[in-house]
Amino acid sequence: MAVDEHLLDRVRAVLVGDGGVDGVEEKRMVGGRSFLRAGRLCCGVSGGGLVVRVGAAGMASALAQPHVSAMTMRGRSLAAFVVVAPEGLADDAELARWVRRGFASTD
Repeated sequence: MAVDEHLLDRVRAVLVGDGGVDGVEEKRMVGGRSFLRAGRLCCGVSGGGLVVRVGAAGMASALAQPHVSAMTMRGRSLAAFVVVAPEGLADDAELARWVRRGFASTD
């Protein structure tokens, strides 16, 4: 599945914009483009949605949000990652909140 280039550009804008995130590396992985800090995946764009590291402790609260599902790879749910569907990212403030949450989970 192709990467949503518009969403990818929006994520990049959050990372470099006002109050951006330091130490970010962009790599091709997880079937799309991912953003890492200190070698740890924080968020990424894959299959049209936003992959976000929320940590095991943050899974329940993340999954309670609209348009959010557990990330699966090879049929198995990952314990620390969710996917936010495009419908949950229509507002730039909401996108920024999710991106920052992914980076906060690695602090």
